Amino acid sequence: MTPSHRRARLRRLPPWAAVALLLLPALAGCREPAATGTAGPAMTAAEATTTDPAANARASLPEGLPRTITLTANADDLGASEPVTLGIPFPPGVLTDAARVRVLDADGAEVPAFVKPMLRWHWIDGSVRSVKVQFVADPKRAYRFDIEQPRTQSIAEVPYERGTRPGKMEAPVPRVLATLDPAWLVHSRVAGMQLPYDRKRDYDRYVDRQWQWAKDTPYSGSHGFLFDRASVVGFQYVRSGRPEAFAEFYNAATFYLSKIKRGGNGGGWPDCTGGWEFDGVNACDPKYSYVTPQLLLVALAGDDSRLDAKTIAAMADNQIKGGWSGPPGPYRGGDQSWTERHAGLALEHLVSSYELTGSATTRKQVDDMIGWLHAHQQTPPAPDPVTGAWTHSWQAHEGGSYDPATDVRGGSPWMSANLAGGLWRAWQVTGDERIPTMLRDFGRYLEQHGFVPDSFAGKWQSSCNEGGTIGWYFSSGTAPQERIVAIQDSEGWGSDSHNPELLMAVAAARYFEKDPEWRQRHAQRADRLSRYLNDRCAAVSHTPRAFNWQHRNPEFAWLLAQ
Repeated sequence: MTPSHRRARLRRLPPWAAVALLLLPALAGCREPAATGTAGPAMTAAEATTTDPAANARASLPEGLPRTITLTANADDLGASEPVTLGIPFPPGVLTDAARVRVLDADGAEVPAFVKPMLRWHWIDGSVRSVKVQFVADPKRAYRFDIEQPRTQSIAEVPYERGTRPGKMEAPVPRVLATLDPAWLVHSRVAGMQLPYDRKRDYDRYVDRQWQWAKDTPYSGSHGFLFDRASVVGFQYVRSGRPEAFAEFYNAATFYLSKIKRGGNGGGWPDCTGGWEFDGVNACDPKYSYVTPQLLLVALAGDDSRLDAKTIAAMADNQIKGGWSGPPGPYRGGDQSWTERHAGLALEHLVSSYELTGSATTRKQVDDMIGWLHAHQQTPPAPDPVTGAWTHSWQAHEGGSYDPATDVRGGSPWMSANLAGGLWRAWQVTGDERIPTMLRDFGRYLEQHGFVPDSFAGKWQSSCNEGGTIGWYFSSGTAPQERIVAIQDSEGWGSDSHNPELLMAVAAARYFEKDPEWRQRHAQRADRLSRYLNDRCAAVSHTPRAFNWQHRNPEFAWLLAQ
């Protein structure tokens, strides 16, 4: 099929099918993760003609893809028969019937288990995305799962709490940690397109060094949950399969979700049901509200007990109806208060809500936000020109008094990286053709206006970032440079601590860029940004939430590998 015929075919397909076709080559590219050294065989003619699509998908799984269930003791008083609960995620199309999921011991004997579907790829083909599995295990023995034939031995479901103990801040953690191999987790796409952990990769060594101080971030007194600590740690578990990462993800997620406001008359001002209330944070502050921890708990731990459907709906409403920052909507220009961080976090929040619930209302909210962002960037209100940024007021951005004569019209490179991450995740679910255009155009803006010229970058650059680059704290395609420098002098010292998330914006732009020269420029910029990924920079904690903002989008590594 020629590229032109393929594009025409995609235009005739519904969005979910178009996304599936677009991502299939990428998924195939993930069949040989560096951690496993295995590759999947091509589908035979007999397999290609079977009438069971799920059988085709199972046959196309990479040969040797690990299906081990690793059990790690997480309590002192364990016996030989402990209740174990875990989530097992699956790629699209592989599993249509949860009755095919079996747990096997080291001898290949089937272990009685409870299994039920938890999530579905409802925007692609309706196949099972994850299942909850419960079985009674000896933590010292080895187990695995398979889907080759129907399960013959079952047990009744038990409450998740039966296998937990109090963890940090009294939030529950499993007594036995049940984890999966990162090759399987990455291939499942449970966290989107990722690369498995590789010690040879600069980024993974950087994360390892940061984890030495980030793993013990206190849950109180430092706003350590801003930028969604639980999900960030969950993404790193998916990439590494490490039990200690899973333990902290689960502890952080259950604690975070325990502080979601349940009372009141619903999401949005003034009750803000579904907001987060802890450590002085007001439930109406939307930048602390995330539903992704619940999505990952369901998918990775099989735990759907933390939030009910009503609360999840209120959390989505809290973003759309607005807390104290007001409801989102079309950008009007002038003195309107607007930030890329707010828009990006809200979009990702809604995408996760849609993945979790399949709500048509939430899907419309996602589509509305994409439309507002596209109009803001591509046809901004006068007199703002089209620059590729989501141009807005610096003074309103900072909550100051608005004066058109002294205002700087532009955008924050590092906050826009949050928006790039939200758009990328929205694209994987919606296939909306406006998203590649937005990410491409912002990448071009970023390269032209988003970085401090090397001739004077050293003034604000971190000493650990030798030979690297640094983004402006706030940038502009129209304002005189002296105004941008004044903002940098005030706010931008060490702003290269945002280089890890800027990699996401550059990587996404490169992925969708068709012009070879622009792709090369983005690749060169990514190389410069990556110089920050060293042990000396990783050792600097800045603020406890730095780990969260830097690692919201580890999929940048996958994007740059394409």
